[in-house]
Amino acid sequence: MKKIKYIVTFILCIFTVLVTFFSCEVQDSFEYDYAEDNSKLNMSAWAYIQKNDSLSSLKEAIMLAKDEGLYERTDKSTFILPTNRAFKAYLEENNYDAIGTVPISILKDMLRYHIVKAVVNFNDPALSPKNKPIAYQTENDQIMYLSHTGTYVGLINEGTNRQWQIRTSNLVPNNGVIHIVDQIVFYSEKVK
Repeated sequence: MKKIKYIVTFILCIFTVLVTFFSCEVQDSFEYDYAEDNSKLNMSAWAYIQKNDSLSSLKEAIMLAKDEGLYERTDKSTFILPTNRAFKAYLEENNYDAIGTVPISILKDMLRYHIVKAVVNFNDPALSPKNKPIAYQTENDQIMYLSHTGTYVGLINEGTNRQWQIRTSNLVPNNGVIHIVDQIVFYSEKVK
């Protein structure tokens, strides 16, 4: 009985090794074949916003503020895009019934804080050291600090009174970089 058990185990091991060996993919050259870059969108930030249902509240806010031009311009910027969840939480926290009830001046200020006047891609070597917030100027002339954790999760305003985590980062439209957040972010003072 023991002998049969060893024979069956031996046959299963050989079968596993053969299956593993023949299921390996053979590469024709010794060069690393890079995958296609899925982050390149081949459209403007505005086109990306219009195309995504999860950004419909942002689209509505941009149209109410008449700021479409900021998102379709050719100057390269970093666009922090709040999701519908972010707008829902913002409206509830500030006792607004709908985006249309938020004063236009507040909408414009909010939207412009979410646009950084530089291209900030977390693959950039300048952002390589973790937990090193770098200050960037936003469209409303305030400062936003961008950095990342050790696992390259993007952070907004790390080292300030309030920080936020980026949900999706490094999407590359024709006019800069997009990072998506589940919160409305705002200027926060640096912790002393």
